[in-house]
Amino acid sequence: MAMLKRLTGSGISFLLGAMLSMTYHPASAEVLVVVSAEAPFTRLTSSDLRDVYLGRRTLIVNGVQVVPLDLTEGTAARSEFYTHYTGQTPAQIKSHWARQIFTGRGQPPQALSNSRAVVERLVSDAKALGYIDSSFLDERLRVVTIE
Repeated sequence: MAMLKRLTGSGISFLLGAMLSMTYHPASAEVLVVVSAEAPFTRLTSSDLRDVYLGRRTLIVNGVQVVPLDLTEGTAARSEFYTHYTGQTPAQIKSHWARQIFTGRGQPPQALSNSRAVVERLVSDAKALGYIDSSFLDERLRVVTIE
């Protein structure tokens, strides 16, 4: 404690900087929004994507029904997806769905354990929409263009 009292402003800044540089920062995965190669759409507006994943709609352009797929909480791809495409943190998303469930207005998208499971579900359901780590992209999928 006595040592902290003797530190100057620059000394405290140095100490804080050194502590922050030791913090673990996992590499962020590139997340792709994808559908089956057989899906009837390959484009979505950013508001359509946000509305589908927040449970506000299931129909997109031309009345095409969409079934969103999610990854389980705590995965890096899920965090990246929601932060980038909805502008909300995982905690905000959890709170959103807690309110929706409590009021009876909706259920969250089905959560799958990993990108491989999402790929397999997308391939078997042309209505499904998902997001995956880019390393799982293959010829059975198409990347959705977000406008």
